Amino acid sequence: MAPGDLSAVQILDCLTAACTAGDVASLLVPARLAGEVSVEAQRLGVAVIVAGEARDAIRCGADGIQLDAQAEDLPGTRLALGKDRILGAYVGGSRHLAMEAAEAGADYIAFDQTAPALGGEPLVAWWQALTEIPCVAFRPVSLDTLDILLPQRPDFIRPPDAMWQGAEDARRIVTTLSQRLGA
Repeated sequence: MAPGDLSAVQILDCLTAACTAGDVASLLVPARLAGEVSVEAQRLGVAVIVAGEARDAIRCGADGIQLDAQAEDLPGTRLALGKDRILGAYVGGSRHLAMEAAEAGADYIAFDQTAPALGGEPLVAWWQALTEIPCVAFRPVSLDTLDILLPQRPDFIRPPDAMWQGAEDARRIVTTLSQRLGA
């Protein structure tokens, strides 16, 4: 279950519980829900990122958008968003798309951290050694994969989608992740 499958009330219940359990930086939601959750999420200190278009983020007061770097015009989107909103780029496992997105003004790069390593070097570790632009380990992480992921030093990680099953699940998962992260 992911935020796109839930109502705004369910999302906010889980988000509020997650925020009481640890540090939650952002929330990625479909454009159709962004207007309903933005004010409350921002009150909790969570940046609201819309999976949609620049106009969706602007219209609903969201903090930014995340786009698929392969399918979208990132330079045009950066221009439309302005400098005050966040532009995130999902690049899958593509180093080339990551570099292009950074050049186009992306504020963060979202990787499929499970993509095959090139020359034995994991994708997140490669990016962290190369640039200061933050990266997100975008595939939902499990406690089993944290030992592989954490040495690569991602700036942000996406918790398992199970956190959206209810407030108690969100609290438990974020508490456990926070403990493992040393927060």
